[in-house]
Amino acid sequence: MGTSLFKANYSYKPIISLILWQVIKISKTAKERVEILINLYKNFYKTAKLVQERIRKYYNLKKFKGLDLKEGDKV
Repeated sequence: MGTSLFKANYSYKPIISLILWQVIKISKTAKERVEILINLYKNFYKTAKLVQERIRKYYNLKKFKGLDLKEGDKV
């Protein structure tokens, strides 16, 4: 009944032997990586929006507006 999900899935209990200074070091590194990922995501989002706008403008320029027919033209 008291089995963890990890042990149920992988058939062994993980051994965690971190010292406090290791945890602090890891947390600083993790914060730096998270900040880098956030900046990369923001840059990607801006670039994707710019590309989307340019594609939209191009599509609207090239959009087929129908045939240039006038009244009395043979079809």
